Amino acid sequence: MTTIQICLLQWDSYNRRMLKMLNTASEENFNTPLVPGGNSPSWLFGHLADTDDALLPLLGIGERIYPELAKIYHHERGSNQSGHLSRQELIAKWTDIVKALDDHFKSMSENDWLQRHTAASEEDFKKEPQRNKLNVLLSRVTHKASHLGQITLQH
Repeated sequence: MTTIQICLLQWDSYNRRMLKMLNTASEENFNTPLVPGGNSPSWLFGHLADTDDALLPLLGIGERIYPELAKIYHHERGSNQSGHLSRQELIAKWTDIVKALDDHFKSMSENDWLQRHTAASEEDFKKEPQRNKLNVLLSRVTHKASHLGQITLQH
């Protein structure tokens, strides 16, 4: 098993955990902030779908599939707790996003993963070669793990 395969297994593992949590969160807990004035699981799941969708242009795969997610799951504290997608809408959109990513990931070579992402200029990448696609994937897995941990505490 290669290092890239191990990284993709982690990506897949956290995606399966997210889907399981989306399917099993109680309706009451789904829309209730985790802490007073904080984010609800509904927002956190939407935020994760939004950040996964943003991987498409960041990794040079293509355009976002659901750019409207960025408007719904923005980062202005206190004003981001309404207008969320239903659980079923969120699952459908997130599933589409992950399928598009996974389909592309399967075709990427190790060399592809070590290339710069689109937010890094050629000049910056020469100075900081860690600004590569694999590092983005790893940071997204960690990001997802962190938010899933927050949601787990509520259950």
